[in-house]
Amino acid sequence: MNIRQRQKGVSLVAVVFIITVLAVAVVFIQRLLSVSVATNNLSLQGARAWQAAQAGAEWGIYRAIVDGSCVSSSTLNLTEGALNGFTVTVGCSSQSYTEEGSTVTIYNLSVLSEFGTLGSNPDYASRRINLTLEN
Repeated sequence: MNIRQRQKGVSLVAVVFIITVLAVAVVFIQRLLSVSVATNNLSLQGARAWQAAQAGAEWGIYRAIVDGSCVSSSTLNLTEGALNGFTVTVGCSSQSYTEEGSTVTIYNLSVLSEFGTLGSNPDYASRRINLTLEN
C-alpha cells in the first residue's frame, strides 16, 4: 500500500477546522460591532437627553425670573430637530423671605427629560437637573 493512499482525507480535516475557526471569528467580530453601535447610539441618546434637560432648565429659569411664576409641575413635549420625542418635566417650588427690607425669593427647580419608556424602549434615555435660583 502506498503512503499517499493511506493519507487521504487528512487535508479535509484541516480545511473543516480552518472553516470552523473562521466562522467563529466572523460571529465574534459581528457581535463586537453590534455592541459598539449600540453603545454609540445610547451615548448619543444620553447627550440628547442632557440637552433636552438643559432646554427645560432654561424654560424654568425664564418662567421663574422673568415671569415670577413657579408652577409646581409642567410638562413640555419637544418636537423639533434632534430633541423630537423627548418629554421634559419641570418642577418648581419657591420660598420668599425678607432681607434688609426687600423680599427675596428662592426657586428650586427640578428638571427631568426622558425619551421613551423605561423597560419597554431600548433607546430609553433620561437626565435630571436640579438647580436653585435667587431673585
